Amino acid sequence: MNQTEQKQMMINNLNAKIKARAAILKEAKIHETADGFTYTDAHLPSYNFNVVTLPETGYPLNHSTFKEIIDYFNSRKYPINVWCWNRQKDVISLFKETGLNDYGTDYLGMIADLGDFQPIASNVDADFHFQKAASPEQFITFGNILSSLYTGTNEEKQIQTYFEKAAQSILLEDNNFQHIIGYHQGRPAAIGSIFFSDGIAGLYDIATLKGARGNGLGTKLTSHLLSTAKAEDAAYCTLQASPEAENIYQRLGFDTFDKLKVFVNFE
Repeated sequence: MNQTEQKQMMINNLNAKIKARAAILKEAKIHETADGFTYTDAHLPSYNFNVVTLPETGYPLNHSTFKEIIDYFNSRKYPINVWCWNRQKDVISLFKETGLNDYGTDYLGMIADLGDFQPIASNVDADFHFQKAASPEQFITFGNILSSLYTGTNEEKQIQTYFEKAAQSILLEDNNFQHIIGYHQGRPAAIGSIFFSDGIAGLYDIATLKGARGNGLGTKLTSHLLSTAKAEDAAYCTLQASPEAENIYQRLGFDTFDKLKVFVNFE
């Protein structure tokens, strides 16, 4: 598989995940333009849920359509995020022309061949165990752990609001979108989600509570997510990772194939 195919595999899964996550909110709107853009208005002032995705590789990039989309979100005073590959200089120029700002953290596009995957850490441990969120209470717990990454910001409240609404949705019964909670000594301490699309598993929302870090829970959780993806017959697994976590994911079988940049419409 070449790099272009790897990129498109990741973007396809990411786009499908964004749509699935928005679709559970009655107020959310998913827009798809004739020239290949998709943008999601989650009806929440949150850049984690209001997302713009670009046309597939090979599509022309219509500048006027993109500017209209950004104007739409700005008029609603909704924060958004939009991703591109690090070497897409023309796209980055367009982002800057429309007033978007570099979020400041580059992410790594990573992929793992699940045919070769072997767990490096046992998932059977007296201190650790993992459960798929299957009740409203667990879904709210998942949201609380994810929101802890944004303590003291508007995002903290918006993420909690989203998962409180999602806890009442049919997403709990959707096996294509699994939300996993890792427990340390009986207490919820880490999370991660898996989204399955076209035989590909995307890993998202991987987070560990600050007080539970340093116990290897993040590595064991990721190994568990990969094992789950393989058991569901996914061929590959994709991930957007911070540079600091690259070595951890490489030890689990991921390869880095490119860098991603994130732009937002706020300072």
